[in-house]
Amino acid sequence: MFKQIHKYIVKSFIGPWMVTFLICVFLLLMQFLWKYIDDLVGKGLEWTVILELLFYASLTLVPLALPLSILLATIMTFGGFGERNELFAMKSGGISLYRIMYPLLIFNIIISFGAFYFSNNLLPYTNLKMRSLLFSIQQQRPEVNIRNGIFTEPVDNLSIKVDHKHRKNSSLEGVLIYDHRNLSGNNNVTTAKAGNIKITEDKTVLIMELFDGYRYEDIKLDKNKKKSNKTRTHQKSKYKKQIIYIELDGLGLDRSNEDLFKSGFEMLNNHQLQRAVDSLKHSLHERENDIWFTIKKYLLFKGEAQWLNQSEEEKQIAQTSVAELVIANPNFEINIDTIFENLNVSQKNKVIDFASNYSRAAKQYVEVSELEVLGYKRWIARHDIEWHRKYMLSIACLLFFLVGAPLGAIIRKGGFGLPVIISVFIFLIYYVISITFEKTVRELVLLPEIGMWISSFILVPIGVFLIYRTANDSMRINPHFYLKLTNLFRKKQKQ
Repeated sequence: MFKQIHKYIVKSFIGPWMVTFLICVFLLLMQFLWKYIDDLVGKGLEWTVILELLFYASLTLVPLALPLSILLATIMTFGGFGERNELFAMKSGGISLYRIMYPLLIFNIIISFGAFYFSNNLLPYTNLKMRSLLFSIQQQRPEVNIRNGIFTEPVDNLSIKVDHKHRKNSSLEGVLIYDHRNLSGNNNVTTAKAGNIKITEDKTVLIMELFDGYRYEDIKLDKNKKKSNKTRTHQKSKYKKQIIYIELDGLGLDRSNEDLFKSGFEMLNNHQLQRAVDSLKHSLHERENDIWFTIKKYLLFKGEAQWLNQSEEEKQIAQTSVAELVIANPNFEINIDTIFENLNVSQKNKVIDFASNYSRAAKQYVEVSELEVLGYKRWIARHDIEWHRKYMLSIACLLFFLVGAPLGAIIRKGGFGLPVIISVFIFLIYYVISITFEKTVRELVLLPEIGMWISSFILVPIGVFLIYRTANDSMRINPHFYLKLTNLFRKKQKQ
């Protein structure tokens, strides 16, 4: 059972942790919005759809926000203890740093198990929902997103440009329409001095009312009639008023595309990832056997499939192998150089041409097959990366606590000042190392078991060293250090 001091330590940690976690999620969510703002603006989306997307996106940002919030909250908590001399009072009462860290260690272990459960069970579902919803929004057509001086396609192969559009009444000036829906080029062009645009209530038909314009249309000629290539028959008509009805297919938000993303590695839990990796390795093994069989049978010793268009003499020379000569003459010792030297010049040239074509075909097939096998291996590596990432999240939460606790006791500063700078600096180093070695795993330079855990291996000795030195009071920063640092910056500002 926890003592009162243990309860006090846990309460001191929970408040900053929840605040910093929400702040981290909010900042990362703003980055998400900044990245996809062009896909959200001008689509006529309902606010419920946008809130749903932000909710799923915020859940997908938990793997980044959770470790950073734990590091920041730990430094703030122990830094606050040191700043208020509570850490000194606990040590004076015979409580060691290990005992002070004990309740928060238990609490962070619980968080680590919860993080693994989230990343293994909930995160794949939220990734699927977020990806499918974002894809639906990106594929959704704008209702009437016509801008001044820019071509807009409300439907495929129909481009509309206006010189000026009034926002109040949706009236248009200087309308130009290219209709390519018959897929025969620019054979239908409509111009108008003015017009207006509106959409039906069910958002299925776009109605354009045009005034004082011309319509240019090419006319197809009868195939039996001969016409010069330099002249084209077309029709020009002038109108005072014209109404165009444009059917808007696929304008609404389509939510039936989740099947496109279900097989993605980000949408699978660890059990499904392991099954997918086994299936991919089996397919890769079969493909490698097929490649070797093809090279051995058709590229190294035979080439009949490549010489179907050659003469009978060339086919006979190409299809004759050393094994057939041995069977025909069992007591005859074959010397390839002697056979080649006994050929005439024409036959030698044909043999050289055959050999060159065989080698080119073999080289091309090997290069293409190598890229295919490399793609298989990289795709397997992506699944392995995702499998290890789910464990990395839970381990990172625990390691950042082990690093943050002694750092907070060393700097003895609470609040959002110095702890924020130190925690962000440490997290950036950890994140850069993780991304760098993750790319090496993607490029098949390192095994996933090594590359994905290097950043964690670096944190372990750092955390152990800091805890040991801080517990023995052999690593401490003088409070006057902050005053000297502040005065140094003040002098630079005055200069």
